[in-house]
Amino acid sequence: MLFNSVFFLTVFLPLSLLGWYMLQKLEDPVYAKIFLFAMSLWFYGYYNIRYLWVLVGSLFFNFLFSIILEKIRAKRLRQGLFLIGLFGNIGLLFYFKYFGFFLDNCNYFLHTNIQIEKIALPLGISFFTFQQISFLADRYSEKAPHYSFLDYACFITYFPQLIAGPIVLHSELVPQLLDRRNRKPDVEMFFDGFTLFILGLSKKVLLADTLALLVNSVYDNIAIIPYYIDGFSGWITIICYMLELYFDFSGYSDMARGIGKMFGFQLPENFHSPLHADSVRDFWRRWHMTLTRFLTTYIYIPLGGNQKGRLRQCLNTMLVFLISGLWHGANWTFIIWGLLHGIAMVWETCFPRLRFRSKRLNRLVTFLYVTLTFSIFRSDSLSQSATLLRRMFTIPWTGYFVSFCRSLQLAETFIPTRILQMQAPVLLNLFYIFCVILLLVTSHLLVRGGRAEEWIARNGGTTRSLIILAFLFVWSTISLSEVSTFLYFNF
Repeated sequence: MLFNSVFFLTVFLPLSLLGWYMLQKLEDPVYAKIFLFAMSLWFYGYYNIRYLWVLVGSLFFNFLFSIILEKIRAKRLRQGLFLIGLFGNIGLLFYFKYFGFFLDNCNYFLHTNIQIEKIALPLGISFFTFQQISFLADRYSEKAPHYSFLDYACFITYFPQLIAGPIVLHSELVPQLLDRRNRKPDVEMFFDGFTLFILGLSKKVLLADTLALLVNSVYDNIAIIPYYIDGFSGWITIICYMLELYFDFSGYSDMARGIGKMFGFQLPENFHSPLHADSVRDFWRRWHMTLTRFLTTYIYIPLGGNQKGRLRQCLNTMLVFLISGLWHGANWTFIIWGLLHGIAMVWETCFPRLRFRSKRLNRLVTFLYVTLTFSIFRSDSLSQSATLLRRMFTIPWTGYFVSFCRSLQLAETFIPTRILQMQAPVLLNLFYIFCVILLLVTSHLLVRGGRAEEWIARNGGTTRSLIILAFLFVWSTISLSEVSTFLYFNF
């Protein structure tokens, strides 16, 4: 189910909130938890009910290991059980996400011809698998208690964060679930949550989906129009994709956290103005922060972190970013993308003084490097990425930019474009260029404007903010006729 759908906004979300708070009035909170678990399964199964067995099977598998670890105290036996549980989770992820990629590469490098049916990728499997690995690791190290099945099930399947994060730790959600103070709605928290949800919805529907029209017009046709794309259009395309990905994913995170607040829960922040970063290290402190936290806590530090010398630190860093690339997808583009970020982190570790004195210049260089690497991330193949990058650095101008701008066909511009077609067709191309420039300027101002929570804290419930929120909500809702999935559903 999509947050940006009429059914979610008008049926699922109101029904979930009503049922949650009505059942919280009962003396026994178990009924509210059963309801939340059932609604989360409905949310997950709505897209494809066949995925449910994967989620539920993974849930029971990890809960069983939590029970066993509760009963067994022998260190070696606990270690063996933890490894079995860990490889069970990794094996599930490998089969659904990487097995086809593994066979394709075996066929290519070993000249074999092993063929299997394409394996469907269950939604959110990377997110709920990492979340369960973190819990299993904490159970093994005795940093997490053994919860009841219902509490554990609600923690893993809680629908706002189930499909695309943030990656929540048990210590962040379960105590809130058990806290009886959350049995009554907090009006201020509910309002802040609804406000955050509207801002996230606007990011997704009004900005990310609009930028996607421009980006897709190039990436979907690189094989057809490679010789028409010029350097200027290529650079604008990858900048648009960086902005699209940011608004899409941060918009989802804002919506997830906003829904959490409406239920009385605080979910962890996932973005902190990442496009303000002045180094790649700083970027990863701000971008997909819960994934960075997971990779640091459960992979980088257990490998030794920075405690075993500079060489070991660099190797650990490269391994973490290789895993990060693979986590995002089974494609060489993601592996190269991850390694390029790892190389940048190693460079900054080994040569920390090789930086510009100007913070603005460091931000610009970081943005350009991150944007270039994300152009590989967006590509369907390394050859597609190479084609675009080659045109960007060798062909300055072909005039393709006009065709690029004309791909911005919006319902909002239908009337002015029709008037121009009839009355002044010579101005039509200028109008499309103006729309693209306006979109980029608006995106730039919003990126510079800071986090959504900061805007909420500054403006609160003022008349001006309420008018803005009402306008954004109505505009976004009207635009839901062109519903699109979130980019991170693919990962």
